[in-house]
Amino acid sequence: MLSSARVYRDPVHDIISFKEEGVLGRIVATLVDTREVQRLRSVRQLGLASLVFHGAEHSRFQHSLGVAHLARRMADRLGHTVGEERRMEVVLASLLHDVGHAPFSHVMERVFDFHHETYSHDIVTHPDSEVRRVLASVDKDLPDRVARRIAGGAGDFADAIVSSQLDADRLDYLLRDAHMTGVGVGRYDLERILLLLGHDDEGLTVERGGHESIEGYLVARYHMYRLVYFHRTVRAAEAMLQALFARARALLLDGRDEIAPDHALGRCMRGESVDPVSWAGIGDHHAWSLIERWRTDDDPVLALLADGLLRRRLFKAMERPLDAQGALEQDDQLVERVREALAPNEQYLLRIDDAGDTPYRPYTPGDHHGLAGAIRIRGRDGHIERIEARSPIAAALARAAYRFRRWYVHPSIMSKVQHVAGPDLLAPRAHP
Repeated sequence: MLSSARVYRDPVHDIISFKEEGVLGRIVATLVDTREVQRLRSVRQLGLASLVFHGAEHSRFQHSLGVAHLARRMADRLGHTVGEERRMEVVLASLLHDVGHAPFSHVMERVFDFHHETYSHDIVTHPDSEVRRVLASVDKDLPDRVARRIAGGAGDFADAIVSSQLDADRLDYLLRDAHMTGVGVGRYDLERILLLLGHDDEGLTVERGGHESIEGYLVARYHMYRLVYFHRTVRAAEAMLQALFARARALLLDGRDEIAPDHALGRCMRGESVDPVSWAGIGDHHAWSLIERWRTDDDPVLALLADGLLRRRLFKAMERPLDAQGALEQDDQLVERVREALAPNEQYLLRIDDAGDTPYRPYTPGDHHGLAGAIRIRGRDGHIERIEARSPIAAALARAAYRFRRWYVHPSIMSKVQHVAGPDLLAPRAHP
């Protein structure tokens, strides 16, 4: 039995209504009530970013509703060529694309080396998941079709609504994260982009009059990565979380079986396989409860890191220069000398963070995303060219890939690290 369609009040999109959607609206309402989707209320969209941006308390649940709403608007803008079947698939895939996220979102993916998209696909298709039962009650083939959309494997232009450089996911999270963090430069002209959205067999296009709005969107993405996603203190908190779980896993290997609880997160810590339905039963609170327990553990490193996260006593971030030739190799050698001076337990109190981003990835032959991954502009004469060929700003952003390296050092070993690395370790440097 499908639920009645609902209206949702959203802080970014205002009214999200599926009441006029017939069967699709009822499927969305029923999926929202499943345990797998409701679980996303307890997974923060930005992981530990709220330790820096106190308003960033929003969840993957909010984001998923916003993505489904934008996917529907994009499909409607593209017109009858989408078709009802494809329209339903892209809306449902957009709603469910993040259903496999772990606690703290992307942070845990780096801790345990997995991709949430795999869990999302498996939750949608697993015979014991509520999500699959809802989809199969409408059409026995619908779970597989939605899972293919999540994986970008349906093979038509509508895949780009779910996954591309101009997909519903990016369109929502940039506006939502900018709104909740208060970062004004993360906003862009969504309505203009939607108004001028089109498509061909290769994927999405934007009419010529919208290329300035696309520039704004790409610039917003650039600033959000530099100011929020790669913020030095956000990354310091994430590094501390990674170090904490690395220490817990080491203690497990030493026979401390009580470190890991008897639920999906504990099984993941032990390196055991976790079925998708069990995975969809854990949220941030499971991880925080572990961290709270570990702050009084007999192991001093585990307790120190856990207490630091709970009290916001974080690693100190040290920017490392990468502009000179051979700088990375020299820094690697310095890291090795520092590690040699640290005791075994102190190794967890130093983390090295290598990261970077490309604000816009131009199309290159052989790219597995193909032309659907590029952002393309349709001129008045119907000729289509990639945004970087028309816009100097987009072309500059395509070349503006940046990379940074940071050392994250716990204050308790700072003097030892400085003794080996030298006093200039604390010198201020430019950073994203």
